[in-house]
Order: sequence, then structure tokens, then C-alpha cells
Amino acid sequence: MTTIHYQRSGDGPPLLLLHATLSSSRQLRAFASELARRFSVVSVDRRGSGMSASAARAVPIDVATHIDDLVALARAEALGPAVVVGHSYGACVALELAARQPGSVAAVFAYEPPYGPLAPPRAQQHMAQVASRTLAAAAGGDMTAAALVFMEGVSGSAAVASLSPAARARIGRAGQGAVADATLSGMRPDGLGEIRCPIRIVSGRASAPLYAEIADALVERIPSASHQRLEGVGHMAPILQPAAIAAAVTAFVDEVALP
Repeated sequence: MTTIHYQRSGDGPPLLLLHATLSSSRQLRAFASELARRFSVVSVDRRGSGMSASAARAVPIDVATHIDDLVALARAEALGPAVVVGHSYGACVALELAARQPGSVAAVFAYEPPYGPLAPPRAQQHMAQVASRTLAAAAGGDMTAAALVFMEGVSGSAAVASLSPAARARIGRAGQGAVADATLSGMRPDGLGEIRCPIRIVSGRASAPLYAEIADALVERIPSASHQRLEGVGHMAPILQPAAIAAAVTAFVDEVALP
């Protein structure tokens, strides 16, 4: 049995905060603190990551399992419909939650979701290769290698080479999360058209163009979605520039005038 770790901060409307791959709620503490000025923030370690990692063998996790975890958490905390803010793969989970559990979601702010099924073919092929290499490294029992292989596939070899010893150690401990997320298991693009709550897909102009391409493809599928591009921020902005992204979240919620 896996226990899902989360922490709650702030007062106001409920907000679920979902981290990226190779990350956890701990890395989003500054972002959560900014959001807690306005919201009651429930910051979650998704299954397989952070304090929700387990001693069991690392395996890919279907997005439906993440959704079941979040529904149970929302019920336990009596959240009601919440704003859901997701970073990277956490944003993919947020979109699938809105499609499959509409009563749980008031709105979604999705920062650069790598929604593989809607990526260009060249990107889909690359994502599949990264997943295959990550799982192969994990099969050999080296979870640090699995995490670094995943990071290299997503961010490039220069990013891995530039890691400080402390950062390399932290990334190495996230191997189970890399295996959990790498295959993008279980996403249902055909269900996205059923979403009716407000959706904001956000990409940074300092990020790889792929994220904007996927955002545009998502907007074509989701009737209630819009794509916002932010100046001066990249893929790690929720971690490195939390105030800027929190301001965009607050502006979105004010714009759609949630009750």
C-alpha cells in the first residue's frame, strides 16, 4: 500500500498543486507559498515521487492511478471543486483529472504539459526513446542512472554535466519518479473534448518550442482552453521564478471569475 504525501497551506479557495517529473512538492515550496497568499494550497507528492515513493520495484504508473489518488485526497480533505495547477507531467495529470472527474475541478492552470499523444511525430518518437532508455536503466537496478538518463533525454547532456554534486544526488533519488512518468501511460486525448471548466495552457518563451506546439494542439482539442505565452520564463519557472507563475495563476482565476 502506498501512502500519498501532501501538505496544506494558506486560506481561501482550494488549489491542488502537482509537480513535474524528477521533482516533488518540496521543490515547489516557494511556489506554494506564493499561491497560499490567495488559496488553500494542497501540494501533493504524486505516487512514485518525493515522500510518496515506495520501497517496491519502480514501474510505470498509469495516469488513472494518479487520478484515483487525487480523488481520494480531495475527498479526505473535503476540497470540493478545486483549481488544479500542474507543472510539466503534473499538468498532464491535471488535464486528465478535469476530463475524467469534472466534479473535482473548478479550473486548470497547466504549465508546459508534455502531452505526448498530441506532440509532433518527431517528438513522440523521441519521448518513446527516452522512456525506453529510462526503463532499461532501471531494469539494471540503478535508479540514479534511470533518473539521469531521463534528464539527459529531456534536457540534454549539457544540463546533466552542469549539475552540482548536491543536485546530482537529488536527481538520483528521483529515479522511481522518472520510471513512473516516463512512458506517459494511459493518457486519453479523445476525452479532452469533454472538458468544460476553464483551462489555461501556459508556455514560456524561453522554453523549447515543443511546449508551445503541444499547447496549441491542446487548445484545438479542449473547447474551454486558451494558450498564454509568458516572456522571460522557461520550463523550470514554477521552481526558479515562482512569483511570476503564481501571478499568472491568480490573474487567470480572476479572469475566469470563479465563484
